[in-house]
Amino acid sequence: MILSKNVILVTAGDPASISTEITIKAIETKKINENINVIVVTDPNLIEKSKYLFGSNITINRIKDKINFTDYEKNCINVIPIELSNKVIWGKPDQKNFSFVKCSIITALNTCINSIASAIVTNPINKYTMHKSGFNFEGHTEFLASLSVQKKDPVMMLVTNGLRTVPLTIHVPLKKVYKLITKELIQTKIKIVVNDLKTFFNIKEPRIIVTGLNPHAGENGDFGDEEIEVIKPAINELKKINNINIIGPISADTAFSSDKRKQYDLAVCMYHDQALIPIKTLNFYNGVNVTLGLDFIRTSPDHGTGFDIAGKNIANSESLISAINLAYEMSVNKRDA
Repeated sequence: MILSKNVILVTAGDPASISTEITIKAIETKKINENINVIVVTDPNLIEKSKYLFGSNITINRIKDKINFTDYEKNCINVIPIELSNKVIWGKPDQKNFSFVKCSIITALNTCINSIASAIVTNPINKYTMHKSGFNFEGHTEFLASLSVQKKDPVMMLVTNGLRTVPLTIHVPLKKVYKLITKELIQTKIKIVVNDLKTFFNIKEPRIIVTGLNPHAGENGDFGDEEIEVIKPAINELKKINNINIIGPISADTAFSSDKRKQYDLAVCMYHDQALIPIKTLNFYNGVNVTLGLDFIRTSPDHGTGFDIAGKNIANSESLISAINLAYEMSVNKRDA
């Protein structure tokens, strides 16, 4: 019988990280939406090795039908099997398992595109190890964008209770940020954001704010001129030409108060920490990383590999649970759009 529930595919992440632990804990919890069937792309032996360490007796079901998933079973971990390259030691990433990490991502995406699956959720990877192994992408987001059929510009959006933020620049030194902030970057990212908020979040007329780059949004040029020369003109054109409900630039130190957050649906920020600090301050364990601008739905827990706590049975699975549930909500909204 063909499944009536939404299938969400979860990647393995780095096998030496907390990814397997939080995946087992997430699937065993009652917090995942009952309309979701979770399928993990990983090595079943890694699940077997992990589950006893984490006090789990859950059984493993190997999925063979990768189209309709008619062999899916309840009350177990359903796995699309792939093989590890080398033995796993908790907390110690291994370059030899690079191919396993990459294979999990590609298998999940190909399965999602060619099956009834609705979305993929990616567990954390270790960029340093991946780069040493020949991974020529800044991170997950850029790699997934390269696999996207439409090859759009990806947009990272962070989501937690009552707040969505987008950093225009991500993993770059602060001294380089001002050179990267251009009218074209601002306008391209915001157009993608507005479209995807309508499609995946059922927000008919998104309200956007844009923060300034400098303290007090430049204080009329006293603390910098990027707001006057770049950010404000980009906003004005978006208002005039694209009829987008957008205000700014506003000072980042006042943008995230409880009263201010009620006035917008998303805050576009200039750099990484400006966007992530308010998300993690509001709810450290429930943040979700969403990639907009792709031709498939992808979410991820908003945390790293946790090598320092890997194998200790203390990792928190709340962010992964939230990422799975949000991927489902996005797929439902897309279907109904």
